[in-house]
Amino acid sequence: MDYASESDLEKLSILKELVTPAAVLKAFYLKKVISLHEEEISNRSTLVARESYLGSLLIRCADRLCLRYLPRLYVDQEIGFNAYCFGLDEKPVVVVGRDLIHTLVEEEVVALLGHELGHIGCGHMLYHTLAEFILQGISLSASTLGIPLLEAPLRFALLSWRRESEISADRASLLAADSLDAVKSLLNKLAMLNRGAKQTYEALSEIISTHPHLTRRVALVEDYYRSAGYIKAKSKIERRNLIRKALLPICRFCGSEKPPSSIFCPKCGRSCV
Repeated sequence: MDYASESDLEKLSILKELVTPAAVLKAFYLKKVISLHEEEISNRSTLVARESYLGSLLIRCADRLCLRYLPRLYVDQEIGFNAYCFGLDEKPVVVVGRDLIHTLVEEEVVALLGHELGHIGCGHMLYHTLAEFILQGISLSASTLGIPLLEAPLRFALLSWRRESEISADRASLLAADSLDAVKSLLNKLAMLNRGAKQTYEALSEIISTHPHLTRRVALVEDYYRSAGYIKAKSKIERRNLIRKALLPICRFCGSEKPPSSIFCPKCGRSCV
């Protein structure tokens, strides 16, 4: 993806040498764990409708970042001031804490969703999910998966890459929000809220301590904002969206037909083609 950082891509390539993606994607056990976790989330959370206010922000971010798949979005009442994504590339899920959503202003919500969708756009989902499971101690059977999932080299590579993947996601956050101030405000607010919050539920949560240090994240996103790479990625995304909206006769998120002269989907009511 245009906004993926070099360190992210480098460490992701190492992971791909340690794990055969096709073998993991076909593993029934991993898919079962993902399915069970979403079932657990759905039982205590609210699934966000596309027609809702929050759903419209999700669509806006997915559209801006040119995602192939629109994730399901849940608002979870138990994870406090956290957010995370899990699943596989073609079936991603984003979960945000109810307390967090109620604390953020609209620009920060867009930055938050852009961050999580950045993981999806960069193709992080398989390894991001594995890393989250390992971090939270969810049992993964190496014999069932057919890979040495519990061996130290893979664990180290996953956790090391996970921190670098956040840098790419922060770049996506900047592209989605189109505001450096919104991204910096979000990062600072997340750090402050999680520093003082008592977490009641930790399964798969995006805890600040597992991310790069706040100072480094802010410095890197500021550097990216001033770089030629940001201007190039922003222009490329804008051109791609213009071409897609002019050529595609249907909404790529809900499948509804749209008038040839319109960039808005009549069903979603948003620019979601």
